[in-house]
Formats: sequence, structure tokens, C-alpha cells
Amino acid sequence: MTHFQQLFIRNLRFFRRERGISQLKFSELINISPNYLNAVENGKNFPSPEVMQRIVDVLSILPYQLFLEYPVKAEQKEHGHEFIHELLRIKERFIKEIEEVIKKYAP
Repeated sequence: MTHFQQLFIRNLRFFRRERGISQLKFSELINISPNYLNAVENGKNFPSPEVMQRIVDVLSILPYQLFLEYPVKAEQKEHGHEFIHELLRIKERFIKEIEEVIKKYAP
């Protein structure tokens, strides 16, 4: 099994479990058999692009998140959003200050 496949399996389980979805329920949600999902999570099969799309849709994640070395938990994302909002506020203030300087010195 490749490192790529190992990441996929680990992250699939991580996001599925984080959302509290059993294998049985998840297989229903993504329209595959429970046996196939079990084989995917045990590295015996690898899903098609179509199945992968259904996986990310149901988990509400971006496709690349299935291949991260260190996936981010939902509560960590919330803190990340606070950081991003703070950066956006700083950016807006910076742009405003730059515009004031331009107005002051522009011909």
C-alpha cells in the first residue's frame, strides 16, 4: 500500500468518525455497499473519482483534505477562522491607510 493510500484511508476514517457516522450509514450516504467501504478503509480497494466526490460531498470537505498529513479537526478550523477574520481586518485597515497616503500625496 502506498503512502498516498494510507493517508486517504486514515483521513477518510478520521473525518467519518469525527462526524459520528458509522461505516454502515456512510456507505448508504455515498451509495456504495458496506463491504466495499470496509474494503476501502482496510486498503483492499481504492475508490473511483466518482465515489471520492460523493465522499467529500457527504463529509463536507475539500478533496485535498483526504490526503493531508495532519487533518484539521472541526474545532481547530473554528479557531483558524478567527485568525483569518483578524487577518482580513488588518488587511482592510492597511488598505485604508495606503489609500489615505495616496490621496495625500497624489497629484
